[in-house]
Amino acid sequence: MTIRSRAVGIRTRAEHYASVAEASREKHGSVDALYVMFDRDSEIGGGLLAGSLAYRLFIWFLPFSLVVVAGIGFGADLASESPTSAARSLGLRGIVSNSIAEASQSSSRWYAIVIGIPILLWATRSLLRALVVAHRLVWGDPRLVTHKATPGRTLRFLVLILLYFPVRELAAYVGSRSGSYLAQTVVGLVGVFGWWLLCSLQLPHRDVPWHALIPGAIIVAVGFELISNLGTYLIATRVNSGQSAYGVLGVAAGLLFGLYLVSRIIVASAVVNATVWERRHPPQPDELTQPDLDLFVSEPEA
Repeated sequence: MTIRSRAVGIRTRAEHYASVAEASREKHGSVDALYVMFDRDSEIGGGLLAGSLAYRLFIWFLPFSLVVVAGIGFGADLASESPTSAARSLGLRGIVSNSIAEASQSSSRWYAIVIGIPILLWATRSLLRALVVAHRLVWGDPRLVTHKATPGRTLRFLVLILLYFPVRELAAYVGSRSGSYLAQTVVGLVGVFGWWLLCSLQLPHRDVPWHALIPGAIIVAVGFELISNLGTYLIATRVNSGQSAYGVLGVAAGLLFGLYLVSRIIVASAVVNATVWERRHPPQPDELTQPDLDLFVSEPEA
C-alpha cells in the first residue's frame, strides 16, 4: 500500500467520522454543546489567549521565585535544615525545586525580598489583567469592563494564587499519612475545585450565580491534577535531562510547556461555563454581542 493510498484512506475515514458526529449533533445535546464550545474557542482564539496567559504566568514566576528563594533561605536557617528539604516541604517539587533550593544558598537574600515583592505585585496585576481580558472575551459581554485590576483586587488575587500551594501540599500530606494515592487525589481535586471557584468569582462572568461556575471549576480541578502528575513523572524528568544538555533553556522550555497546558485549561473552563450557562439560559437578541478585540488595549499598563 502506497503512502498516497493510505492518506486517501485516512481522509475517507475522517470524513465518515465527521458526518457521523454531525448526525449525532442533531440527536444528542451533549454533542451539540461540544461543537458550540469548540466554535466559541475558535472564535476568541483560545490558543492565542492561552499563550498570552502562559507568558504572564512565566513572568509571574520570576519574582515569585525571588521571594521564595529568600524565604526558603531564611526558613532553612531557622529550622536548621537544608534548602532542598525546605523547598520540598513547601510543596515546590519537580521542575523548580532544585533550582530554587540551590539559589537559596546565596547570601543576597535581602536583595531578593526588596526587589522581588514589588515586582511580584506588578506581575500579579499583569496576570490578573490578562485573565480579565480572556474572560471578558469568552463571555462576550462588554459590560464586564468594571472588572479592572485595581490594587485591592490585585492583592486579593495574589493571596488566592498563593493558596494553591498549601492546597497541593495538604493533598500530598494526606497521601503520605494515609498511604493512599486515591485519598491524595480526592483531596487534591476537592481543594483545587474550591480554590478555582473562589478565583472565578474574582473574574468576569456576567451576572451569573456562583453555581454557574461549577463546571469550569471541575475542568480546572481535573486538568490540574493531570498536569500535576504529568509534571511530576514526565515534564520534570525531561527538564532535568534537558537542563544538563541545554542549561537554563531546557528548564524554561519545560516550564513554558507546562504553563501553556495550565493556561489552556483555564481558558477552556471559562468557555465551558459560558456555553453551559447560555444553553440553559438563552440570551435575548439585544444581549448578543461579538467578542471585542479592543478589550486587549482598553486598559493601559500602569
